Parts: sequence; structure tokens; C-alpha cells
Amino acid sequence: MFRTPRSAGALRPLLAAIAMLPLALAATTAHAAGYRFGTQSAAAEGTANANGAEAADASTLFANPAGITRLKGWNFSGVLDYVDPKTRFTDEGSYISLPGSGLQPRQIGTVGDSSSFAKGQAVPHAYLSYQGDNGLAYGMGVFVPWGTKLDYRPDWGGRYNLQQVKLQSLSINPNVAWKTSPELSLAAGLNVQYMSGKLRRAVPYGSVYAAGLLAAAHQAATAGAPGLALQLQQQAAQVFGDPAYDGSIAVDGKDWGLGFNLALLWEPTADTRVGVSYRSSVSHRLRGSGDWTQPTNLPATVLAAITAAPYNGVSALDHNDSDASLSVRTPESLSIHGFHQLTPTIAVMGDFTFTRDSRLKQLRIDFSNSTPDSITAEHWKDSTKVSIGAQWKALPSVLLRAGFSKDMSPVPSATRSPALPDAHRTWYALGANWAFMDNASVDFSFGHVKLKDAAMDATDDGEGETPCNCSYATARGNYATKATIFGVQFNYKF
Repeated sequence: MFRTPRSAGALRPLLAAIAMLPLALAATTAHAAGYRFGTQSAAAEGTANANGAEAADASTLFANPAGITRLKGWNFSGVLDYVDPKTRFTDEGSYISLPGSGLQPRQIGTVGDSSSFAKGQAVPHAYLSYQGDNGLAYGMGVFVPWGTKLDYRPDWGGRYNLQQVKLQSLSINPNVAWKTSPELSLAAGLNVQYMSGKLRRAVPYGSVYAAGLLAAAHQAATAGAPGLALQLQQQAAQVFGDPAYDGSIAVDGKDWGLGFNLALLWEPTADTRVGVSYRSSVSHRLRGSGDWTQPTNLPATVLAAITAAPYNGVSALDHNDSDASLSVRTPESLSIHGFHQLTPTIAVMGDFTFTRDSRLKQLRIDFSNSTPDSITAEHWKDSTKVSIGAQWKALPSVLLRAGFSKDMSPVPSATRSPALPDAHRTWYALGANWAFMDNASVDFSFGHVKLKDAAMDATDDGEGETPCNCSYATARGNYATKATIFGVQFNYKF
């Protein structure tokens, strides 16, 4: 495949793009359902990703790799996307509690307080295909399939649920396509996928110290010292919920996984194409470390009490750094898409994609020591996306595009969490292709994505498991999110 005299030169653009990708793997979830990064081709983005059966350039390797049988010789497409999210969370009374303690819940968020939690991100992708004279075509795609990057204000009302999260991914996707007849092409590929994740949240050590003080108060009362018991109970009430005693936990991990993809493209007439594309799930076990940071400003009286009376047999001063891991299985997807050339200058297209997001039940961080697992309920549903688009050849060298998409969120409102605060979205898109040379063109795309305003009432309670590594904090409020997406893509035929 790569032994033609020009192959080294043809590979250089792909290799350059691969070198860029590690610099910009993180993405935001403002424009694609769940944690899917929904923009891998500027040509596709101009139709709101409705053009899976168009197969006009090498970026078809993502939507439907069977389409590379329509491309002669060497073809390269390099893509750069920029996502500019506008995100806002408005607090509606976030609070923290300590079940079984007798202490009253304490408000930790200011009603009406509003803050942003995502920033703009640029992400590149690259595709290369080659077709000889034997009916076989080969391709390589390097793209970002999944990602999220959220950075909440350190003192926001949901800080004990989450402060920062960054999920990065990279897929290296070689494919082989075979034109079995003039009408039918088939393709298969491997998906070698890298994923890494980082998470940080505040830890309410005031709750831990309050529990220790209450344990000491119980011992004092049992020993016949009611005055000391009352004093310790009062100290517990003062310490509980005090942000001055906040610490933090930072967890990171990474892993490589393997999946596959299949596709077909059927061309019943010269003007009509229908495609089907399947991408498998990929299993990861992100392995890394959990780093706990405790406050150092504990009053001497509190220090003495909780040292003398450990809570549940464990000192509240224990420092529990350890290895940690998180299992992630990305969802499989099935897409059906069509393309029809209505007139010599006008074409219409559409796409329906089903994604098995119901695989995600919870986020469970497993610590290798005796620290209980950290559990966040998700309980996602399967999701669907419908896209329609059209294009018009306004000039011999200029193609104009437009598209519309409805993307249904997998996130139930009852389990919406700060890590993946998703909602149903609507996408409007415009695009253009300019063929400025016989063998080169550039695509431009512009998209506006609006998410449905979404309420959240998320309690970090470990779904009732005991023992529980949880804060019993409730993040309560509303999300308002939209995003603007800009894409540019350079296409070259060798």
C-alpha cells in the first residue's frame, strides 16, 4: 500500500497532523451528546453531519469508510475544529448534610449565583486514503472521538461533587474497503483508541472532623462526662460544612483499547447512495493514582478529640493516597445515511444514528487501598440523532451547504451530574467548499448548537452503598449551554 514512489510524500501531511493531535485532545461536551466529540470533518459539519453517504473526500473515513472506493489515487484531508462554548450554571440552593449525625444540613451554594465552566478548544483530525486498480482501497483516520473538559469555579455550590474533569481520547483507525460490484462497497477497520482522564473535587473534611467529634462526644457521654460531650457536639456543629476545612481529591488514569468498525455503501443509481456504518464499543480501564490533600489548619482541640476517638475505627487524619482506576466502555453506534443528487447542482442528504449510551450506569473510581469506591450515578439511556442537509453548486468551484440536526441526550434529568451535564440539543449549520485548484479544495463550516436548559439535583451519596466514600453534598441548580463551532478542512489529491 505505501510502496509507491510518491507514498512518503503523501504520508507527510498525515504524520504532521498526528504530531499535532496530542497538543489538543481535550474537548467540551457542549456540541455532542454525552461525552462524544461530534465534529470530525468540516465538510460534514456544514450539513450538521448529514453527509455520511456523500463520500467526496478522505474524511468519509469517519462517517462511512466504504466511501473511499469512490476516491481515486491518494487523498488527504486535514481538519481543524474550534468549539466556543457558552456555559452557565445558576445555583438554586446547593447544600451538604451528614446523615445520622443530628446536624442540620448546611447551605454551600448561594441561590442565584451564576458561573461559567467551559472554555474554547481547538482540535485537529487527519485522514488519508489510497485506491489502486485492484478494487481495493485503504485508509487511515486519526481523530478525536470522545472528550470533555469542564473547569468549575473552586467555590461553586457543587464543589464536593466536582471541580474539574478532563477526558481525552485519540483513535487511530486503519480501514480496508472493497468494491464488490459497481453498486456495492464494503469496508472494515480497526480502532486503536487511547484514553486518559483527570478528575478533581473538593473534600469536605469538616464533615469527617464533625463525625470524629461526635464519636468522641458519644464516648464522653458513655464515660459520664456530659459537659465534655456537649462541648464536643458544639464543636462538631461549628466544624461541619465549614469550607475553611476543605481538602481535595485528584484522580488520574490512562489506557489503550481496541475496537472495530464496519460499513457498506450502496449506489443503486448514479445519483443515489445509501450507507450503513457501525462502530463498536471500546473497553478501557483507566489506571493511575488518587491523591488526597487534607487541610492543615485544624484547631488543637479538634485534633486532640478526633485522635483520641477514631470514627469507625479509622482516624480522620489518615492520608489515603493510593493507586486508582476507572472502567469506561464507550458506546457502540449504528448510522444509516443517504445522499441523492436532485439536479446537476442540488443534492439532499440525511443521517440517522443510534448510540447505545445505556452502557453507562455509573462512574466508579476504585481505590487500591481500603478507601471505599467513589460512585457517581449516571444511568444513561440509549440516544438517537437525526440530521438533514443540502448542498448547492453555486459556481463551478464553489459548493454551498446547510444542515439541521436534533440530538437526543442520553442523560436522565434525575441523574444529571456536574461531570456530564448533558441535555437535548439542536444544531444549525452552514458550510462551503472552494475548489481553488484541480486537485485541492478547502471546506469551511459554521454551526450553532443550543442545549435545552437543564435542571440538576445531584447528591453524592454513593447510590446507598456502605461503606460510602461520599460527601452527601447536593448540587442543585440549572444549566444553560450553547456553542458556536468553526471548522476548516484542507483536501488534496495526489
